[in-house]
Amino acid sequence: MRNFSLAQWIVIFILSLLTALEPLSIDLYLPGFILISDAFNTNVSAVQISLSTFLAGFAVGQLIWGPLADKFGRKKPILASLVIFIIASIACIYVKSIEQLWVVRFIQAIGGCAGVVISRAIVTDYFDKSKTLKIFALLALIMGIAPILAPSIGNGVLKIFSWEGLFGAMATLGIILFILTLFFLPETYKAQKQKREANVLASYWEILKNRKFVVYSLIAGIVNGALMIYVANGPFLIMEKGGFSSNAFSIIFAVNAFGLMVGSYLTSVLQKYIATNKLVKQALLFMSAAGLILLIAMYANVSIVIILFILFFYVFPIGVLFPTTTELAITPFANTNNSGTASALFGSIQLATAFICTLISSFISDGSMVTVGITFFLCSMLAFVIVFSRINIKEEYSKESVS
Repeated sequence: MRNFSLAQWIVIFILSLLTALEPLSIDLYLPGFILISDAFNTNVSAVQISLSTFLAGFAVGQLIWGPLADKFGRKKPILASLVIFIIASIACIYVKSIEQLWVVRFIQAIGGCAGVVISRAIVTDYFDKSKTLKIFALLALIMGIAPILAPSIGNGVLKIFSWEGLFGAMATLGIILFILTLFFLPETYKAQKQKREANVLASYWEILKNRKFVVYSLIAGIVNGALMIYVANGPFLIMEKGGFSSNAFSIIFAVNAFGLMVGSYLTSVLQKYIATNKLVKQALLFMSAAGLILLIAMYANVSIVIILFILFFYVFPIGVLFPTTTELAITPFANTNNSGTASALFGSIQLATAFICTLISSFISDGSMVTVGITFFLCSMLAFVIVFSRINIKEEYSKESVS
C-alpha cells in the first residue's frame, strides 16, 4: 500500500466513503427503531419494512446506475445520485407516517447505491491491474468496519438529537461526499474503451442463462437476507426482549460484525485447502445447524445471553459465504464483455432476494422471538437446499472455459 501516490490515496479515501454509504445508511438508524415506532404509533415490525424498502431501492438502483455510468462517465452519475440521496435523507426527517418513510427510504437507496456500484468500475479504470486486488480488499474491509461503527455513531446522535437527527447525519454525509466527489474525484471513464453498441436487456438475459451464476447469486441473496433479518431484528432481540441498553446493543452488534470480518479473513486461508464450492456447502451446513439450535433455544425461551451466543455462530459463516458466492457467480464472466453487467446483476439479485426475505420476515413476525428464529432457520435451509440442487460444477466450468 506504500506505492500509492497522494492523488491515489485521495481517490481511495473517497471510494471508501462511497462504499460505506450503504452499510451506514442501514445500521446508523438501528438504535432509533423504537423511537421511530413510538413517533408513528406503530410497532418495530413496521419500522423494519423501511429497511426492506431500502434494500429494494438498492437492488433496483444498481441496474439503473451501471448503464448510466457507461454512457455518461463515472463522476456525473455519482453526483446526481448523491443529490437524490441528500434530498431523500432530509425528506425522511419530515415524513408524517411510517408508510411515507417506506417510500422515501426506497428513493434514498436508489440515490445511495450509485457510489457502491460505480466505485468498482473506478477501481478498474484508475488503478493498475497489479493494485486493484489491494483496493478491493480495502473496500471490503471498509464494508466490514462500517456496520461496527454505525450503531455507535447512531447512539451518539441520539444523545444530542431525536431520531430525526439520524437522517440528518445521513444527509450531512451525503453533502460531504458530494463536495469530495465534485472537487477531488477525477473522471476515470475512457470512452474509447466502449466501442460496442450493447443491448443491456439482452446482456442480462444471456447472463441469466448461466445456471451456476443464478444458483450462487440466489444463495448470496438468501444469505444476505438472513443478515438483514438479523440487522432488522437486532434492536428487537437485544434491546426490547433482552433489556440491554443502546450502548450494550452497539457492543453486541460490533462483536457480531467482527465475527463477519474474521469469517471473511479465514476464507482466503481455507481456500488453500478446500475447493470454493465445497467451502460454500460446509459453511451453509454450519449455518443451518446453528439456525436449528437457535430456533430450539428461542422456542425453549432460554436466557437471552445464550441466544445471542448462538446467534454469533449463525452470523459467523456469512463472512465466509459472501466472498465465496461472489467468486463462483462472477468467475464465468471474468474475461468477457459482460463482466461489469454480471457484477451489477449479481448485486441486484442479491439485494432483491434479501428484500424478499426481510419483507416475509416482517409480515410473519408476531412480536415473538420464535418467528425470528423460524426465518433464520428457513433462510439457511433454503440456501442449503439450493446449493445441493442439480448443478454439475465441472460441466459448467468446462463450458465456460470453452466460451
